[in-house]
Amino acid sequence: MESRIERDGHGQCRAIGMIPEAEVLVEWKKAAQRFASAVQIPGFRRGKAPLTALEKQFGAEIAELVTDTLVQRALSQAFEREGVTPITGFEYEGGLAQRGQGLNFEASFGVLPEFDQPDLASIAVDKAEAVADPVQEELFLREMLARGAEKVNVTEGTPQDGDLVMADVEGRVDGAPVPGLCGPVRMRLVASVPGEKEPELVPIIRSLHVGETGTGSTLCPPDFPDHAMRGRVIEIIVTLRGIERDLLPELSDESAGRLGFRSAEAMRMRAHEQAQDMARLHKRSRSLEGMQAMLELWPGFDAPEAMVKQCTREAISRAAQQMQQFAAQGGMPSSLEQMEKDASDNGARKARCRTLLLGWARANGVELPESEVDAVLRGRAARRQMSLEEYLVSTGRSGETYAVRAAMLEQKALYALYDTIVNAESPAE
Repeated sequence: MESRIERDGHGQCRAIGMIPEAEVLVEWKKAAQRFASAVQIPGFRRGKAPLTALEKQFGAEIAELVTDTLVQRALSQAFEREGVTPITGFEYEGGLAQRGQGLNFEASFGVLPEFDQPDLASIAVDKAEAVADPVQEELFLREMLARGAEKVNVTEGTPQDGDLVMADVEGRVDGAPVPGLCGPVRMRLVASVPGEKEPELVPIIRSLHVGETGTGSTLCPPDFPDHAMRGRVIEIIVTLRGIERDLLPELSDESAGRLGFRSAEAMRMRAHEQAQDMARLHKRSRSLEGMQAMLELWPGFDAPEAMVKQCTREAISRAAQQMQQFAAQGGMPSSLEQMEKDASDNGARKARCRTLLLGWARANGVELPESEVDAVLRGRAARRQMSLEEYLVSTGRSGETYAVRAAMLEQKALYALYDTIVNAESPAE
């Protein structure tokens, strides 16, 4: 087995492999034996079918397995020998292995290039302590009291804060249903937060008695799968089907004790702590989103072409999944070209962000524990009904696991960068 890696110095690499006929034959027989042991071939005992009979029925599958096995092994050895760590999947060029022939292949991929690392720690992040929302605090308190509440179905009057409501919702444009905006809804009504607008659906529900239908309107969101629908006015038709209300016990030392608290004050303090934790979580989430947006538009920095291609492939895959869900609900995409353009634009921005964060991780010693990687890869294998070993072999030509690692390290670096910024001492005034 021969292999070498060519680099262009800008993060683009190409691996070239040449696997002799003898090595192909060894793996070919191993792969064929796996099928012979697992499947009964008519006219032969299990495990005793000749190679030609197995090839007749499973030739394509054997060729795929052998190719993935040999390519994965050749590339792993080359990466270890030359100290190369891919940060993207592979663009494989080469055919499938065939018995009686050697296998020649090429695989293009990206590595993290050397570049002047920008001072990402200079990104501005709000360091003020998050403040618990009193409304959220009351909701947590209500949730705890609800464990001892009597639940009743309300047949008279309109819904109140805290009620669980069941409704049928239909969105229409020009009289036609909008896929993805139709179906049953279950939601708990909460008190409106000053300064924040409620979803258009909520005031309609609040105005209805059980069995009544009301209407309203909203604008189609800018990230809706069908581009032609974005920004259009959608008519919302809501029929209220039911109201479930909790008859809560009053907060007292006695009721708190029945729920496992020392006192009413201890129960209220727990609700405050939960609201405080949620406020910190929301603040962190908003800060991380803002940091990602800044990194995606970082001036004067272009990601390597291989990373742009990788992130574009990921964006197209996500968009395709959205369109499949949209089509399953009866919708028809209006512009596949626009979808691909959006994916390309998103991929370029995402590539810039990922490359900058991987560079920051390299400069600051941020690494992924193998246990975390192993858990993610085992999960992906399980979803494909494979063992981890089978999954790793199946990605031999795609390099999927390297892209997964890079995406995981990107997220870990983002969290570490946020913590570094937040914990840094402010310069003396």
